[in-house]
Amino acid sequence: MSKDCNAQQVLERLNKYIDLGMSRDFRTVCNELSIFDWWPSRLTITHMKQMRTFLKTAIKLGYTGYVCFKVGASGCANGMWAHKNESTNGCSPDGDAIYRSFSPDYTYWQYNKNGEWYPDEDSNGKPYDSLKTAKMLEQALAA
Repeated sequence: MSKDCNAQQVLERLNKYIDLGMSRDFRTVCNELSIFDWWPSRLTITHMKQMRTFLKTAIKLGYTGYVCFKVGASGCANGMWAHKNESTNGCSPDGDAIYRSFSPDYTYWQYNKNGEWYPDEDSNGKPYDSLKTAKMLEQALAA
């Protein structure tokens, strides 16, 4: 995995692939785009646009450090992560981060603050997948 995997660097490389207008074999772009695992055989333009939207939101919210992606398929683990801190070893650093699911079936957001992921099933009954939009994430982060 490349050490140059902060939000802005990955966004710039991603924009170049989107501008070319064609899907890619995952093996040819996984390091450049900080993709550590995938289920489909190709990274489609739709995937890339979802990644771009996530990165733009992450940058807007101040999560400009290390980013990584696991491109899922129905019924498998998946996700997009952005951290406030840069990686020192090519892996996710400790500290605050945001997550968005990356599945064709559903989307939701979570955030890590002071080592705890929110929302999680809490006393108010908010399930882990209750933040459905970026706006809901922004409101939760501001609270």
